[in-house]
Amino acid sequence: MWLRYGIDIENKLVEVEDVASGKTNLRCPYCGGELVAKKGKVKQHHFSHSGETCNIVVKREQREVPHLPLYDAFNIYLTGKQLEQLKKLWHRCKSDNGGIDRLEVIPAFTQENLLELRQTINLGTGRKTYHFTALGLIPVGALPLTSFNPLHESLIEQKLTQLEAAIFTNSGSVLPQKELRVRLTDLRIYCAQMRKILLASLYYLKVQADGKILYKIGITTRTMSKRIAEINRDLRSHYQTVEVEVLNIWAHRGNVEKYFKYRYCDFNHPIGTLTEYFKFAEPQAVERDLHQMEAKVLSPVEQDILEGKQDLSLAALLADSQVAAGDIRVSDRMEAELKQAFLSKPSSQQVITALHQGCSLRDSAAMASVSVEVARKVLAVIQA
Repeated sequence: MWLRYGIDIENKLVEVEDVASGKTNLRCPYCGGELVAKKGKVKQHHFSHSGETCNIVVKREQREVPHLPLYDAFNIYLTGKQLEQLKKLWHRCKSDNGGIDRLEVIPAFTQENLLELRQTINLGTGRKTYHFTALGLIPVGALPLTSFNPLHESLIEQKLTQLEAAIFTNSGSVLPQKELRVRLTDLRIYCAQMRKILLASLYYLKVQADGKILYKIGITTRTMSKRIAEINRDLRSHYQTVEVEVLNIWAHRGNVEKYFKYRYCDFNHPIGTLTEYFKFAEPQAVERDLHQMEAKVLSPVEQDILEGKQDLSLAALLADSQVAAGDIRVSDRMEAELKQAFLSKPSSQQVITALHQGCSLRDSAAMASVSVEVARKVLAVIQA
């Protein structure tokens, strides 16, 4: 149910949102099987195979799926019961500003870095207490947008580096052809999702409809004049008089919309099938939350992804006769090129610099804002 991209006849990725429901002329980017677009009202839109689903899709663990972290799901792998327990802890901590005793902390909360132990002592128990981390505030919708963005960007970049490193074995060699195709396809799908949110602008509108004041959040890749004309058409089927005022627009901030909806879900005001409208008791506080966000400055890596350079490179690799033909391993030339490309990435260069300065693997990873696993792959590729 997680596959949201297919391949067209020109070997271009096509998202499920861009095709009609039902049978398509697209193929699975992993196995080449024919795809059917599923667009129900309950489950997320996705592609399924018209025949038997390939193992690469059906057997994927949730953590292995090449999806943007914290983009359209904010439970951070917690079960429904665990999430409710976390929310109860938050509401209690928010009301009394106290810490959380270790007896109330289940392993999932610390394993996912949602709670951390601090030096604060509970006077009643004499024990140190746990407190919410910035990451832990996301499932309970309590992290301000100005803090959400840098954290989200960091997580997106970390997963990108993990996918880039995944084409190598632990010894630093390029994976065998069959596994390499899967990892390159993962990376291509992930970069397509990054490009989608970077292409989009976030907008925030004030809507006056028959004397009622509402607010709308949304994203668009078109001009605001075209989007507002469309919004007016939608609303006039529900209201007599409609006035729309643009309060702000943020370029390249397509990542924010769904977290905003999650954070302010209690104020959601559906209008028929329109779900992006809100009615706030204190709209000024919401506007401050939005207006305090810093403008998005694209990194060189993001710029390449936005311009489609990364996709062209990955598409060319996947179409290469060595990778496509089923060779057991790629040539020495291609292996050298893949290694050079990996080691020249900014994050890899930061790891290499830190290692040359005598830093440990863990410290080098921290300095480069990558996982220890990625830093270990960088070292392995250097030594291979």
